[in-house]
Amino acid sequence: MVALAAISAYFLPQKNGTLGLTWITVAVLAGVAVVGEVIEYFAGRSAGQAGGVNRRSLVITMIGGISGALLGSVLTLPIPIIGKSLSLLVGTLAGVAGGAYFGEVLYSDRQGLSRLSIHRSLVTRLLGTVGKLVAGLTMVAILASALFPSAG
Repeated sequence: MVALAAISAYFLPQKNGTLGLTWITVAVLAGVAVVGEVIEYFAGRSAGQAGGVNRRSLVITMIGGISGALLGSVLTLPIPIIGKSLSLLVGTLAGVAGGAYFGEVLYSDRQGLSRLSIHRSLVTRLLGTVGKLVAGLTMVAILASALFPSAG
C-alpha cells in the first residue's frame, strides 16, 4: 500500500487543491505500516516465549487462517453492506485461533502442556493479528481521506 501510494504521489501529485497524494501522506502511511509490523512482531515474540512455539504449529496456524478466510468468504453473514467483509474477518480470525490452538496441542514438545500457556500464546498471536489489522484499516482510512477530501 505504501509503495503504490508513493508511485501515485510521484506520478499524480496534488497540485492546487486537485485530487492526488502528497509525500506527507506517504510518510504517514509508512509510519503506520511500521507501527503495525512492530505490534505484530512483539506479539508474536511474546507468544513464542509464552508457549514455546513450534514451527509446525505456525504452519498449522497459517493454514487455519487461510481456510477460515475461504470459508468466511463463501458463507457470508446476512447483514446488509458489511456482511461479506465481516464474515471474511470472522472466518479468518476463527481459522487462526483454531489453527493456533490445534498446533499448540498437537506439536508441543512438553509433557503435560498447561491450558494457560496455550491460551496465553493464542491470545498474544490474536492480539498481533488484530494490531496489524487495525494498522491496515487505519492506512486505508488515511488513504481514502487523502484521495477524497470532503467538499467542506
